[in-house]
Amino acid sequence: MGAVILTALLTLTVASQAGSSTTTGLRGHVTIGPLQPVCRPGTPCDGPARHVSLRFSRGGRSTQTRTDAIGNYRIVLPAGTYVVRPGTGFSVRPGTVLVVRGRMRVVNFAIDTGIR
Repeated sequence: MGAVILTALLTLTVASQAGSSTTTGLRGHVTIGPLQPVCRPGTPCDGPARHVSLRFSRGGRSTQTRTDAIGNYRIVLPAGTYVVRPGTGFSVRPGTVLVVRGRMRVVNFAIDTGIR
């Protein structure tokens, strides 16, 4: 009977540890704009960055992800500070981002098209 209780306790311990794991990385929304040279009241001047690549670089290595149809992204990364570049060749804000171990941080990016 002691073996049955010990097995049950070990099973519960392993199951609770597996459920408590946290992914390290980033997720959020990416916008792009301005989309036209003259912004008009009542008309958005930017929009979601659909299907855009984002490259995260640190220490000579880079990893990339792609936004979805509404501009959302998610990427698993080791903890550290990363330089961010969009695949469009435009600039992005923020240009650097901190990934914190054990956290899936929400960081939204804005890509600047340079249209003025």
